[in-house]
Amino acid sequence: MTLSKQYSIATRHKRSTRIDSDLSANFFPGLVYHGTAQASLETLFRQYGQTGQSAYTLTGAYGSGKSTVALLMAGLLHADSGIRSAAIDTINTESQSLLEESAPYQKGWLQIRAVGGVSGPVESFWNATLRALEEHPKTHKTKVLNKYRKASVESDSELISTWKALFDDVAPYVDGVLIIADEMGKSLEFINRSGGDLHLFQDIAEELSRIDTPVLFLGLLHQAFSEYAKERGTKLQDEWAKIQGRYSDILYNVSTDETVALISNSIKTNSPHRSGDELVQRVLEALEDKQQRKELLLTRLEQCVPLHPLTALLLGPIAKRRFSQNERSTFSFLNSHEQFSFQLFLQQTSDQNARYDLSHLWDYLEANMEHAILGSPDGHGWATAADAIRKALKQDFSPQCIALLKAISLITLFGKSANLTATESVLLTATDITDKKQLKGCLQQLKEASCIVFRKYLSAWVVFEGSDLDIAGLVEEKVEQLHNSYEAVERIQFSSQVIAKGHYHEFGTLRWAAQTVAMQLSHIDMPALISSRNGEFANFLLLLKEEPEERLLELTRNDKSLMIACAPNANEIIGLANEKYALDLIKSDKTTGAALTHDKVAREEHKARSFNAQSALDAALTTAFNHARWIHNGVVYDKETMSEIATFAADSIFHQTPRILNELVNRNKLSGTAVSALKKLLEAMLEEEDQEDLGIEGFPPEKSMYISCLKNTNIHSAEGEKGVHWFRDHLDKKLNAVFTAAEKRLQDRKGNEVDLSEIAELWANAPFGLTRGVIPIFLLAFLKSMGKQIAFYEKDMSGEFAFIAEPDSDYVHKLIKNPGDLAVKYIVLAKDEKEWLQHLAIFAASETNRDVSNNILSVATPLVTTMHNLPHWVKNAHHIVPDNDDRNRTYLRIRDLFLQANDPHTLLIKDLRKELVAFSADDFTSQIDVLEDCFKTLRQKHEQMLAAIKTKVKTIFPESGEELEEMCQYVEQNSGDLRLKAFARELAKSDTGLLQWLESMIQIVIGRGKQNWNEGILQTASNKISDYAQDFLSVAKSQHSSSDSVSPSGKTKLVSLVLEGDDGKLTSFKREIRAVETEELKSTMSSIERQLSELDDFHKINLLQQLLKKSLEAQS
Repeated sequence: MTLSKQYSIATRHKRSTRIDSDLSANFFPGLVYHGTAQASLETLFRQYGQTGQSAYTLTGAYGSGKSTVALLMAGLLHADSGIRSAAIDTINTESQSLLEESAPYQKGWLQIRAVGGVSGPVESFWNATLRALEEHPKTHKTKVLNKYRKASVESDSELISTWKALFDDVAPYVDGVLIIADEMGKSLEFINRSGGDLHLFQDIAEELSRIDTPVLFLGLLHQAFSEYAKERGTKLQDEWAKIQGRYSDILYNVSTDETVALISNSIKTNSPHRSGDELVQRVLEALEDKQQRKELLLTRLEQCVPLHPLTALLLGPIAKRRFSQNERSTFSFLNSHEQFSFQLFLQQTSDQNARYDLSHLWDYLEANMEHAILGSPDGHGWATAADAIRKALKQDFSPQCIALLKAISLITLFGKSANLTATESVLLTATDITDKKQLKGCLQQLKEASCIVFRKYLSAWVVFEGSDLDIAGLVEEKVEQLHNSYEAVERIQFSSQVIAKGHYHEFGTLRWAAQTVAMQLSHIDMPALISSRNGEFANFLLLLKEEPEERLLELTRNDKSLMIACAPNANEIIGLANEKYALDLIKSDKTTGAALTHDKVAREEHKARSFNAQSALDAALTTAFNHARWIHNGVVYDKETMSEIATFAADSIFHQTPRILNELVNRNKLSGTAVSALKKLLEAMLEEEDQEDLGIEGFPPEKSMYISCLKNTNIHSAEGEKGVHWFRDHLDKKLNAVFTAAEKRLQDRKGNEVDLSEIAELWANAPFGLTRGVIPIFLLAFLKSMGKQIAFYEKDMSGEFAFIAEPDSDYVHKLIKNPGDLAVKYIVLAKDEKEWLQHLAIFAASETNRDVSNNILSVATPLVTTMHNLPHWVKNAHHIVPDNDDRNRTYLRIRDLFLQANDPHTLLIKDLRKELVAFSADDFTSQIDVLEDCFKTLRQKHEQMLAAIKTKVKTIFPESGEELEEMCQYVEQNSGDLRLKAFARELAKSDTGLLQWLESMIQIVIGRGKQNWNEGILQTASNKISDYAQDFLSVAKSQHSSSDSVSPSGKTKLVSLVLEGDDGKLTSFKREIRAVETEELKSTMSSIERQLSELDDFHKINLLQQLLKKSLEAQS
């Protein structure tokens, strides 16, 4: 059977006492009326009875029982006889006598029991007042209650004046008015955060003591008034201390022994009471204390079982430490189910003799409260002890040895106020070690490991001080240096964001505002703040110094992306920021930083204090942001949440944002899956616009994007009208505004490229606020809807925009990643430009023999294509039109305009017309005539070149049919020259009527493919064909000489010229020529002879030999 079956905690101790709800007759039985409680009550009643003092404060640690004493006082003065009787039975006769003398009782007191909290004291006091009127039997049915229910009480002065009137009105029905302010410290914190003053509590002490109705005020505090204002400077602290001087402060300091009594009263058991517990006896014997105290503690400690007596003695001092304030009390410890807690010990332990000892308590504090302890004044001692324990664990000491060290650690830290030291006698009771020799052995081991040291003046063991750094002192010193400095505030990093939830639910776009802290407006560079935004659309700007409200109203009216407030707890934030910055300075300081590096104990303490300071600062900032009076767009918001205000701002700034309910794509940062789906959707928009749902089957991610962005918005229709599938006629008002803004931007820049990042930026900014995810979808849809009114451009290798006929898949990828690499141009034509385009469309249709619609791209595309399809050499030729230089220059320029065009609008409307006008073609008809002739000339240039060469070939080779074929076959079979073989092969095809053989022949003789032809090379082609013909004929002659019958046209003869050179050597020049009938040359010979007749024989022979030599040399 586990101990949890035997032991439990009394119901009354399972939670904190609530003075506003716990008062009943059942509350008082079992209440421990110990010395501190008695002294506090008697002091109050005695002073009230003797001096008339009406305002009191009861100051003591959290969880020490102040609220219980306050409820006891309320019970003693209550109108309900059952409650009063139960309360009177709790106190002793001395206290009863004093009560009767000091506070006469007949009708009972009206009891205003208020609990401080996040709301201000005025609100909590007034709500408690109305409850009090309902509770008192003499007032709950009177007109007084109805009268004050309707009263409006919102300020300090209204509360005091209303109370005074009310107390006069209820005087006939009550003995007096008891006002209890539990958690009064929270009310003081509220006033401090709000930057307020203590007029209310000053008036309570002064004004209420002057009225005829008896009034008793009791405020419950953890610390003095001035401590709640310590961040606001000594002057204000002094003022608050003076106001507390009007109250009689009663110190409620429960002693260690009284805490033991409370614990013993709270632990209940179903086992018979065991007196004479051996462990309790041993502990009391080991204590060096008065016998009277030991006798008093005996029964109490026995009733604390299964708590170890030493644990029971230390719980009181621990509960009073600063790290326990506002967090833990002795009774919250007893009821806790946290790791290593007393409750878990009860549930997991079956040994009837087991005790929850100091080793258990150390484990509990370490697991659940170490951060708080390290950030408190006990932090240094704790860090030292924790380091000693870590050191011992590395030494592989026995569990008993470790438990002993944990006991010494807790006694060193918290034993002083319990009059407890770690003497060897005490330590023999602390753990399972009961043998003195074994104890000494363990102590020696711990000493040698530098974990503990013996202090002779105490005759006790303490934890060895392993650190020389006083972190607390260093922090205090640094904070003092930071006084009146704004450095710490400027370094506050508060990265929390406020989501505009209402806006998100309405429009599907997630927007957030950043939270920014500054000392005052003059410290903020507004342009820099706005330009540094990284995703947020607005800023909640929290100021730590008061600013004139009118200035804030005006500033927010001028910039709707600013929400400004003054922090209600500015001094708390400044104080915590200074502490955190001081800790940072200690770490960054050359000397102390180096010391921290080598001092593990100090390092742990510094780390914990830094963590706690940052946590406290974050909490204070969160409180400030959530409870500030925010000003936005010239309006003060008192009750709305920050998310609601952010929604107002988002709705106002992005009032033209369309509704797009798709979380996958309606965001600025897309997942990998979303990017892939987006690409697929854009490609489908290009390729499948005539398909239902763009041909997307099933329900992949891109389908949901299509439905939410294109289908539900009525932008796309698979059915279409006249081949158009993208529409703007049925868009909702906001999406139409998005498209209209983009069209206006293009129209304003008509005739010029507008890069798409400019449109994307236009849409991303107010008032539209489209996300980067949806912009590519709407951008492509918008461009599609513009139809032929726009031309597309893409950056080329040089970084310049070049025209493209239409978007492709590469265009889609750039639309997502680099829209700045893409551009469009809005095309608007004047009346004469439209007429010119109409003429061009007719010309283009005629030129290309296909339908051409009347828009720039449709006209330009076939004409540019025609020009690009010209043979390479024609596109580079310099002589297109012979014997007419002006026309030749014009045609060349027109040709180059089409070849170099990267903008159809500039080409057709500007540059082409300019060139035609320059050629003196003034009207459209004459301009088209020139253009038509230009295209015709260029198109025929290649054919003309081939025709001229063909004529020459046929002159050299008049043979045809079988005769030519036989010659070619013979040369191909008998020539050793591969190129001559190829020449013969192509020549054999010359009777086919096709011209491919001629192009092949030209490639053979010039040795270059068609793509490398140029004018100069083609001019030499004619001569080269003559040269190949000579070789051909030479080979063919051998066929003729071996044949008995040779065609006359097939006869050739060898012509030879032998000349003597300057060096006396003879040189022979030979050439095979076709035999020609002399009759054909008769007239030419006569003409030459007439010219030569004027020369003498020497000159005549010299001239003829030079001409013959020149002709023969061409073959060599």
